[in-house]
Amino acid sequence: MEAEQIRKIYEAMNDNGFNSIELELGDDHKIRMQLDNAPVWDSANDAPPEAAEHENGVLSTQVEIRSDKVGSFSFAERQLKAGDHIKKGEILGSIKGISFQDRVKCSLDGTIASVEVEPGTIVDYGRLLFVVNID
Repeated sequence: MEAEQIRKIYEAMNDNGFNSIELELGDDHKIRMQLDNAPVWDSANDAPPEAAEHENGVLSTQVEIRSDKVGSFSFAERQLKAGDHIKKGEILGSIKGISFQDRVKCSLDGTIASVEVEPGTIVDYGRLLFVVNID
């Protein structure tokens, strides 16, 4: 990874209020970046676009789970719906191609905000699968 790419990731994290990010590149490769000083927001008007306010005034963060392969999507053990609680590392589904079957996992505990895919749907790279409210 080049310095300019790292700088762009840093700027995106800082602009959106994230203090850490973890990327999984296959089963054996993980990258984790953490900022020493997390951005502080002065008011609700300055909050990052991913933040949504709950009824009790606490901010929550939403994360999008997207496909990193092209193939047919299927759910894992249960068909997820909005409001379902998921755990870090839980297998949400899989994408099956001609010569592979890739599991879709969640990297944090949370609650499903929306499901954007149906079983059997052919998904492309980058297709939105789930939106998750992080606990």
